[in-house]
Amino acid sequence: MTWRVPVIIAGFALLAWFGFEIGWAGNDMSIPRVAGPDTLTHGKVQGKRIDGRAWSLDYDTATFSADASQATIQHVRDGRIHRAGKSDVLMAADNVTVNTLTHDFTVNGPVTFREKQSSGETRTFTTIGARYIGATRLLNLDHSATITQGDAKFVVDKATVDFRTGDVTLGKIEGTKPGTNT
Repeated sequence: MTWRVPVIIAGFALLAWFGFEIGWAGNDMSIPRVAGPDTLTHGKVQGKRIDGRAWSLDYDTATFSADASQATIQHVRDGRIHRAGKSDVLMAADNVTVNTLTHDFTVNGPVTFREKQSSGETRTFTTIGARYIGATRLLNLDHSATITQGDAKFVVDKATVDFRTGDVTLGKIEGTKPGTNT
C-alpha cells in the first residue's frame, strides 16, 4: 500500500508531461519567412549573352521580385545596349522592367536612345515605350517615335532596330529636312 501513492503520483506526472508535450508540439518550429521584393538604390544591373555583354543599366532604384526573375528599375541614367565592334547605344529612361531570365527589357514612359553612326553623326530615337529582345538583339519602338540625325527630324508610328545587322525598319513616316523643298 505504501508503494501505490508514489506510483499514482508518478502516473499523473507522466500523463501531465505527455499532455504538455502534445499541446506544445510544433511550437518550437520557426515559420519560414515569405520573401518579399528587394529594393536596391544607386546601382547597375546588366544582361549577358553567351558571347558577352548584352546591355547595362545604371539606376537610382531597382526593385526585384521575390524570385528575382523580374526587376523594375526607376530612373535609368546611363543605359547601354552593347554592340559587337560598334559603339554602345546609350539610353535614358524613367521606368524599365527587366526579365532577368531572358535578358529582355521593356521601357514604359519617356525614353531616349542615342546611337553614334559610322559617319560621326548621332542618331536619336525618342519615344514613350520600347522593348529590347536580348536573344535577337531587336529594339522595338511600338509607339510613335521621333528620330533625329543631324538636321533631319521625322516622326514614325513605329520602328524596329536590329543591332546585329544595323537594319532599321520604319512604320508610317512624317518629316522634313530643313533647307529642302520636299
